[in-house]
Amino acid sequence: MSVPYFLDPVTPSRGPRWLNRWLPSKRLRTDPLQGLSVEGRYAPVSIANWKLIPGMARTLLSARVFRQLSFTADRRLTIVVPYRDREQHLAQLVPALTATLRQQGVRRRIVVVEQEAGQPFNRGRLLNIGMQLTADTTDYYCLHDVDAVPILANYACPSQPLRLVTNLVTAHGEPKQRTCHYFSGAVSVRKDQAFAANGFSNDYWGWGKEDDDFFFRLLLAGYLCYFDAEGTFRDLPNPEQQGAPLRSYLKQNRNRRSLLLRGLADPAEDGLSTVKYQVLEHVEHADYEKIRVRWQ
Repeated sequence: MSVPYFLDPVTPSRGPRWLNRWLPSKRLRTDPLQGLSVEGRYAPVSIANWKLIPGMARTLLSARVFRQLSFTADRRLTIVVPYRDREQHLAQLVPALTATLRQQGVRRRIVVVEQEAGQPFNRGRLLNIGMQLTADTTDYYCLHDVDAVPILANYACPSQPLRLVTNLVTAHGEPKQRTCHYFSGAVSVRKDQAFAANGFSNDYWGWGKEDDDFFFRLLLAGYLCYFDAEGTFRDLPNPEQQGAPLRSYLKQNRNRRSLLLRGLADPAEDGLSTVKYQVLEHVEHADYEKIRVRWQ
């Protein structure tokens, strides 16, 4: 596996890392794995059309080789749900999720991680906390949004990171599809892979781009991320009052993502290994657990 570009031994004052801030980025026109599929259902998440500086493009393209996707039964799954003020969504998700997992015979644990009120939402921190708290009792995770209710989904343990969500049924019954670049909604990943990538950054607030960051962390750690073309979920409508405050952070989140794509942020310094929190409450319900946390 090639060494990630941001880990090149360079000084801050000269060399590739200094140049990375100013080098122009170009869109990748094609993906070497474009058109590949496994079982006619699973395909690699595309890296085409991402704007990358030359060094990062070389690093990703050199690692862009086929890695087989297969599934292993009888592994312990922890579903981690980042959560804040979505009681109605949770009431719809848990029964559907429990029924699907029971039907597939998955050894499961559903953990809802709720942040303390009064701070901007931080999805990445909540997922990191959920993975860290349950690491001793799990073999793989599914990082699952509360508004994505499964209709057709494969929750078995994948050999490579797998996005389960592609087809969406909206509240009005209109079909929608996630793009081939998307890597969020419900993502299954083995524990060793999540920790090798150091999970999510802890510094994305509000809404958006933390999922892109996680995608590239996995690629730079040497994994091939897939999506399930048949994966179908019901997309629950988000509360309108939460939309505007969350989107106000979008510009700074784009800037933070740009640091990673330019090789100016090292995932080893920010992620699962550095998240700090306090558990305020741990309540066990019939089919799931809810853990309320405070940032530190």
